[in-house]
Amino acid sequence: MILVTGGTGLVGGHLLYRFRESGIPTRALYRELKSIDKTRAIFNSYGSGKESLVDDIEWIQGDILEIPSLEEAMKGISQVYHCAAVIESVPFWKMKKANVTGTSNVINTAQAHNIEKLCYVSSIATLGDPIGQRAINEEDFFNLDAKNSNYAISKYGGEMEAWRATQEGMKIIIVNPGIILGEGNWESGSGKIFSQTFKKQPFYTDGSSGFVDVRDVARSMTELMNSTVINERFILVKSSHSYKEILHKISHSLDKSPPKIKLSKWMLFFVSGTMKIGHWIGFDRGLERATVESLTSHSDYDGSKIESHIEFEYTPLEKTIKRVSDYYLLSVG
Repeated sequence: MILVTGGTGLVGGHLLYRFRESGIPTRALYRELKSIDKTRAIFNSYGSGKESLVDDIEWIQGDILEIPSLEEAMKGISQVYHCAAVIESVPFWKMKKANVTGTSNVINTAQAHNIEKLCYVSSIATLGDPIGQRAINEEDFFNLDAKNSNYAISKYGGEMEAWRATQEGMKIIIVNPGIILGEGNWESGSGKIFSQTFKKQPFYTDGSSGFVDVRDVARSMTELMNSTVINERFILVKSSHSYKEILHKISHSLDKSPPKIKLSKWMLFFVSGTMKIGHWIGFDRGLERATVESLTSHSDYDGSKIESHIEFEYTPLEKTIKRVSDYYLLSVG
């Protein structure tokens, strides 16, 4: 049996669909019963009536910060997919507790139950800058002296827990997805890109990053876990694009006017403490200085390593945006 943490989130929800579609016995953690409705919405994006498959999952109420619930969830489990994480809208100490201490709890409990293999969902935020002009790859390690966001620091701490486990004999797969585009919660994470664009928010920033389809992330994780590959990490990025380009593509798919007002770095710093502006561009708690740097910097990522380890092909980003936009329009009626 497989255990998924974060099964009511974007990656976890799409993972659960893959397992239930294949009839693989699956267990998932949830904190509040109503949060399972988020997973139902993800299942429904695969076709009408698919949400009923959610009821075939063995749901266990628990929390990665509560070891007794993890002990119960790990019974009879062979593989763990650790997707649970806090990504925004909380103070740093809460984010660190969930993303570092929570990950440590999951790994330690998995070790105690002799789990065969564990997959940890990290982020490209844990990668450092490359030497020279090449794209960022898996050998570019986190720079503790750089201007890092709270999220990046906490995910780096979680990744260190996973690497620690490899030194203790555990079989680990680490994936570092870029900005994940997919059907999910439209008021959280990358879902805001679609909901805010639909509301015709007028701003864009002069930066770029790596993007990937959530279904590619879920597929890569399952195939890596079922392969002989162990103790490796993989950047999951289909391609790098400017935020302006991505917003224009999404605007076109949603039949909305694209954003026309460019927010420069100095403007973002000026409004970084202003909740109203932060909310307009999708940040509930305003903007960290490190986030401003990220929104205005140009980063290119090399996501080709995975193609040399398993049979894998990324979904064209235009196809992803069209599919997700169509489902968003359907879901908002």
